[in-house]
Amino acid sequence: MEHNRILELAIKELERQKAAISVEIETIDSQLKGSASRAAKKAKAVSAPTGRINRKTAAARKAQSLRMKEYWAAKRAKAAKSKAVKKTPPASGKGRPKTEAEKKALSLKMKEVWKKRKAEEAKKKR
Repeated sequence: MEHNRILELAIKELERQKAAISVEIETIDSQLKGSASRAAKKAKAVSAPTGRINRKTAAARKAQSLRMKEYWAAKRAKAAKSKAVKKTPPASGKGRPKTEAEKKALSLKMKEVWKKRKAEEAKKKR
């Protein structure tokens, strides 16, 4: 299997060299005939082989663009929906919003708790 791959690569390299040689032949031939500029353009076109070019029609590009816009719109809508669901707290229980009176009561309760802890720590240090 590896031997076949080596042979394939060798063939590709030889074909590339063959193309370069044919360009050089055409260049020299055109110089003999007096039209070097045409041969120079061909040499530039053939001597720099590029990778595979994927050309799409305008309709294909537009269709792909529309598909991607729909995809991202759906993805953003799903993310917005999940954020909206997370933001609404439950009606009752631990996560419900507290009223101002509840907040004040909780604050006073916590102040008492911290006051007791400080007093206990002071007793331990004595």
